[in-house]
Order: sequence, then C-alpha cells, then structure tokens
Amino acid sequence: MKHIIRAMKTAFFDLDGTLFDTLPDIRKAMNYALSAYDGEKATADEVRRYVGRGLHRALSLAAAEKNPKGLDEDEFELMFQLMVSAYEKHPVDETRPYPGIPQLLGNLKSRGIKLGIVSNKSDSIVQEIVSSLMPGVFDFVMGEGRGFPLKPDPSGLLYGIRETGGCIEEAVYVGDSEVDAETGKRAGVRTLIVSYGFRTRAELEKSGVSVSANSVEELDELMKTLC
Repeated sequence: MKHIIRAMKTAFFDLDGTLFDTLPDIRKAMNYALSAYDGEKATADEVRRYVGRGLHRALSLAAAEKNPKGLDEDEFELMFQLMVSAYEKHPVDETRPYPGIPQLLGNLKSRGIKLGIVSNKSDSIVQEIVSSLMPGVFDFVMGEGRGFPLKPDPSGLLYGIRETGGCIEEAVYVGDSEVDAETGKRAGVRTLIVSYGFRTRAELEKSGVSVSANSVEELDELMKTLC
C-alpha cells in the first residue's frame, strides 16, 4: 500500500556511524577478545567493514579473518562474551557524537519533532551511550535484546514510531549503511542515508544505495526541508 507522505513529525536514527562515532570503543573490545584467543588485531577499517548487523556477526567476521586456526562454536561464544564484557565496561571511553549532531538534534527538538534511536547493538550498551552522552534528548531508545529481530527487519523501527505517537507517513529514518537503507524500505518510511559514518559514498553506491547527505551539515539542511 502506498503511503501519502506528510511533513516530518518523528525522526528515528541508527546509532553507530550515524549519531556517534563508536568505532574506537568497538575496536578496542573486539581486539581484546581476539587477542585472548591468539587472533590478530583488527584495523579500524576492518572493524568498520564488520559492523552493521550486530556485535555477534561483527565478531564472527573478525574471527574468521583474524584467527587462522579457527574456533569451535563454544570457543567463539566464550570469545563473544569476553568482547561484550569488555565493551560493557568501556562503552564511552572514546565514543563521541559526530560534530554537528547535537545542534542538528536541538534544531529538530525546537520544531517539536519526536526523536528515536533503533540500533542493532546490545540494548544495555545503547542505553549507556545515550544516557552518558545525550541524556534526555531522545523520546525512544532501543537496541538488541528487546524482543525484536535485528535490522533490516523493520519491526523495531515500526514499534518505535508507534510508541512515540507517530505514523509512517510523518516519520523519517536516518542511517549510514545498506542495512539501514533496507530497513527503511521494508518499513515504508522515508529514509536518508549518510556517507560520513561507517560506509563511504563509494561503498554505499556499490551496494546500490543512494546517498542523501555527505556531512552532518548537509543532513541538517535536508531535514529542515522535511518539517
């Protein structure tokens, strides 16, 4: 069914690579776990390539490349728990919002726009990052572990929109990856994809994803036109 698009009343965001540069802390936790099992450390560019569909899959990709001897299922699950434990202890050591993001969110709130986050990262870590770095800004925050499938399944995004009193026709979803593009498409929500995060413009376009904004400033200007 085709939806009639109306002025934006609700804006939902991915977290990693869209609102926050979380890569340094993810990398630190991942390399801690890899090293414990005699794996090589992953570079920042490699970690950027691994992430997007949850930490479990990210570490699985890393382990396949960085542990030449291989791991059995039990060993991998222990390594994953090690990574999660390390990340839960240090989720915001180096994580910061991208420059301009606080101002962008402030602009949206001043226009009465409801704000939300739907992430594939563990919910406890998502909540810690948001409460530490942007307390009181968002009307809805959800990560993995709240009973919804991971993105690109749209269930979590649609639930968040309903919980904030919004509707598909008045919602916008912002992300930085092919996963986010598919999520928004499957939800039937206007979707903006940025190239300043974990995927470059060339990588996104190679995946068949159209880029909406190359910088936070461009995103801010674009969102102003949707209100």
